[in-house]
Amino acid sequence: MPRRWSTLLLLLLAAPALRADEAMDVLLKALFGNPNADFVGVKQIVLYSGSVAEALEMEVSCQAEGATRTDYLSPPTMRSRVVIDDGDYLYSFDPHLEITVRSLSPARVERKLSDAQRRELIGDNYVLSLNNGDTIAGRPTYRIEVVSREGFTPNRSLWVDRDKFIVLQSKEECGDSAANSSFTWIRYPDELDDELFAEEQFSGEIIEEQPLSAKASTEELQRRVGIEPVVPPELPGGFILVEQMLTRRDGATYAVHLSYTDGLEGLSVFEEKAGNRNLVGQSITLGGTDLHLNRSANYSVLQWSHGGVTFTLVGQLTRYGLLQIAGALINY
Repeated sequence: MPRRWSTLLLLLLAAPALRADEAMDVLLKALFGNPNADFVGVKQIVLYSGSVAEALEMEVSCQAEGATRTDYLSPPTMRSRVVIDDGDYLYSFDPHLEITVRSLSPARVERKLSDAQRRELIGDNYVLSLNNGDTIAGRPTYRIEVVSREGFTPNRSLWVDRDKFIVLQSKEECGDSAANSSFTWIRYPDELDDELFAEEQFSGEIIEEQPLSAKASTEELQRRVGIEPVVPPELPGGFILVEQMLTRRDGATYAVHLSYTDGLEGLSVFEEKAGNRNLVGQSITLGGTDLHLNRSANYSVLQWSHGGVTFTLVGQLTRYGLLQIAGALINY
């Protein structure tokens, strides 16, 4: 083979890998990196669950440092509600009750993984592709297709601002459920006032919500919950354990809270003494164990009791993914 043709062949073989690396870079910047500019815009979200649809509209303001403010515009029952996430704490103000609830930011869990760990996990568990996307809210975009290698999580399409790396539109499909979101307009001001994100602006009482979960050793979990916890370091679908915690379910009963991630999606596993709660939902039999499934447009809950323990899985997973993980926990 002439030298020039062998060189061309090598370049063609390398192109898909290079494209996948580029897709990974864009995905990590868009979902896990701080935005490179302040922005404000209006986002519409439509959640589909079977034949039922629910629509929400909100104004989103975000600082490049990572603080985000969400002002709900509709539906009427949520209008004027404000949620501020500064990366450490989340403040939720309800004007109808005139109270502000302060709790831990979900971003704290996301920081449990290093960039290198997240990149490796996503590469192992997902197939990514990058293309030129449509113009969304007047901005040119990349379109990233995200597909689970084993079908554990919903297929996802993201339209990312080519310059600012903000997710301007997303579509997720999982069986007969889907979630679509899109900015109808967005602008990038030179700077957003810090006062916009200050919790002192809210009237009424500030309620300190106890951390829903606190880090605990296996011995403490067993003592406080009264069960021998099942704590696999890894679950099917490439989910790895990032933290084991003690929590109170419904503010009362102590339970084990295990936090897993596949690099992109999170999964919570709760374990508590059997008999503390009634299990409801679609009935499924898995290897002689009765499971109960509840699904919504953007997350699922699967529960069962086995060996004196009630297990609850909560996450944005497919039915197949949930059952594979349940089987692994039952047989662990």
